[in-house]
Amino acid sequence: MSRRPKLGLVLGSGGLRGLAHVGVLSVLEENGIEVDLVAGCSIGSLIGVLICAGYDSDTIMKLAKGLGRGSWLEFVVHKKGFIGTENIYKIVTMLTKGRKIEELSKPFAAVATDLATGREHVFRDGNSAAAVCASVAIPGIFVPYECDGRQLVDGAIVNPTPVSVARDMGADVIVAVDLAAVSSIGEVKTVFDVILRSLDIMEKGLFSYQRLINDCDILIQPELSSCAVTDFKKIEECYEVGRDAAWEMLPNLLDILDNYSDK
Repeated sequence: MSRRPKLGLVLGSGGLRGLAHVGVLSVLEENGIEVDLVAGCSIGSLIGVLICAGYDSDTIMKLAKGLGRGSWLEFVVHKKGFIGTENIYKIVTMLTKGRKIEELSKPFAAVATDLATGREHVFRDGNSAAAVCASVAIPGIFVPYECDGRQLVDGAIVNPTPVSVARDMGADVIVAVDLAAVSSIGEVKTVFDVILRSLDIMEKGLFSYQRLINDCDILIQPELSSCAVTDFKKIEECYEVGRDAAWEMLPNLLDILDNYSDK
């Protein structure tokens, strides 16, 4: 007898455009599509850990609106960056109730980059908050996160939409939400915009979108060109764009799930 396929949700990097991930999740929920595991990078790791801790899309959006910029960002004096991750650590610890990754409701993985080796570092167990802090630590903006003797930064440098990680976790069907395909973020006004836009360009230069398309079953690429990665005022817009993109791909996903056969 065939079994229900294990559905992996892959949430890519993209700053505050990551609220599009929540829009995608809401469409899956409305259609009774259960996510079995999540692999996330950068903002995708933050959204992903909340999903795996048991939060639904409505609650995640309420948290996003209720916790403003000051709640998350801690400005520090440090030679390796000017934003620390202590506030993020505290919030994630509180929201996950201090659970380790292996204690969450669903399997979860977060991708970071090891500064010493330049290689991908994947968290699949251990401290949930530490995994998120490492994954979101944008180089040049955040102080690198130190963990087990390693200096770790944003996973977007090496694997911005970690489909390969979800496949390694045992996903049969993968829905990947890629936010790095945005063609423009509008006017570049701040050092944040300069660094984040540079990361976007680097990801496009290094990452093979054809490989991404081949490796996942459903690729969702929300049209977020009007949403800057640092604009807290565009949270609702990013969410709605994510919903629109998910609805567009929903028939294909339902067809895959309906016709899945265990090989």
